Amino acid sequence: MNKYLLQAKVLSPGGSTAAVLKRRLELVTEAVSQRYADVLVSDIKLLDGENFLCEVSVGSDSTLQKSGRLIEMICELTLRLTPIKCRFAFAQTEAELTEAFDEAQRNRLFFAACGFDELSNRSLTGAVSAIGGLLWDWTERQSQFVRALLRDGVVAVDDNQQLQFVKERKRRELSTFFKVSPSVITECLQAANVKRFRYQVFTATVMLEKSVACAVVAP
Repeated sequence: MNKYLLQAKVLSPGGSTAAVLKRRLELVTEAVSQRYADVLVSDIKLLDGENFLCEVSVGSDSTLQKSGRLIEMICELTLRLTPIKCRFAFAQTEAELTEAFDEAQRNRLFFAACGFDELSNRSLTGAVSAIGGLLWDWTERQSQFVRALLRDGVVAVDDNQQLQFVKERKRRELSTFFKVSPSVITECLQAANVKRFRYQVFTATVMLEKSVACAVVAP
């Protein structure tokens, strides 16, 4: 099966009223749907005022590249919504989504996967939840700086089909854009531990690609 379901539920509205939360979700999901149209089967759908669901395609052609894009999309949604916090579930069916959410809630995880083999479920859940544990601690300022730093993405597949890091933007560019000194940018990014974040995205991308590949070849 090449198509998967990704759902998010709001855990904390970050001080927003119900109306403001709904509008924020509408704006963010619309923007993210446009940017990640290559992995989305259709635009992200709001289910109610605090949940959203999308169908993604990562298991056909360019699985490694699409896996990286999906992991980045989860990060993008999280960073754009800060300080609103969401929990994610990833599976092939709605029943498996429910099971994944139960697992995430029971263990207070950022993300849970279900529907793969047991090793893949646990490895992918751990890899992506490690990213969320970092992102949940970031301030709005840190989230803004990291999004700007990694505007061109975190990982990409090169001509030899190898996963590589995408080059970061220059600190000077961020300094000019945000109208702050380069030292402020550097200190903020160091406090956010953006280097660890990049490696976590790399690891999660590899785990997702392997999980999808195993699911595709399984009888």
